[in-house]
Amino acid sequence: MVVSLETHEKPSGTFSAQDYRERLQAFDAAVCEAIAVSQACAERFEAPAVGYSTHVFTRVCAHAQAMMCAAPKSRWVRREFDIWDVSTVASHARSILEGYLLFRYLADAPDDLDTQRAYVQVMHLYDCMKRIKILPHVLSDEDIDGFQKQATEIKARLEGIGYFASLDPKLKKELLAGKWLMITPQKEVISNLEINQSDFDFFWNFLSQYTHVLSFTFYQIEPNGRGTGLENDFDRDALCMVLEFCNGLLVGAVDRLIELFPDAAEARQGLESKFAPGPAKNLPRKIKRERKKRRWR
Repeated sequence: MVVSLETHEKPSGTFSAQDYRERLQAFDAAVCEAIAVSQACAERFEAPAVGYSTHVFTRVCAHAQAMMCAAPKSRWVRREFDIWDVSTVASHARSILEGYLLFRYLADAPDDLDTQRAYVQVMHLYDCMKRIKILPHVLSDEDIDGFQKQATEIKARLEGIGYFASLDPKLKKELLAGKWLMITPQKEVISNLEINQSDFDFFWNFLSQYTHVLSFTFYQIEPNGRGTGLENDFDRDALCMVLEFCNGLLVGAVDRLIELFPDAAEARQGLESKFAPGPAKNLPRKIKRERKKRRWR
């Protein structure tokens, strides 16, 4: 499935409360399906890149769950008030977008084992180098030395993989330095998925503004309105746009996961999908029965 970002409306008009509820419900259904299908695909032995794609998909689901919990009027949480601010969902939406690209990069990897091994070893090296850079203040020198040894071993493995050896020398040098998580440049991944680069850039930059405390978040704050957490036209519009956008990404990701694991399709039942943990309505019968037994003890 091609995910088109062009059809998603930018926050320039005004969406009604009913428009918001419809988009929230559609995203809710997509999240339910994603988690249920993800759990139906668990505990399988797959080719390296495909196996790691399911790990990435699990993280996409985690951010989708968090987004459902943060969204105003969500059935997933009980609270005394809602915060109508696109900042509440922006970081999770950006992570879903980022995770979708990485998921598809791995899920769509060439079938040959040589290439799949290279994809995964590059990720291993990136992770190792990031831990060496970020964690010296919380890990012992012995732990850091361990990561440095792992990095040396991974580099040696990569040098022995034919696919990796055939890459452009400049790219290989950057990958061996742990600079990139993916061998394929992000722009190429975006192009392969037939996503318009300008639309991707818009969503990435817009969501980044509201993930961080940048100028978009405070320059146009209005008394009892935009940027205050109270319901207002701008944030309702932006929330509608982001929910619709992420809905498309999740649906596309689930479509691809089911192509890889066709037997998991039966878990895809919209708002009726069964998974745990989750809202009471979505819990499998077995878990509901166990909860009832515990209450009666």
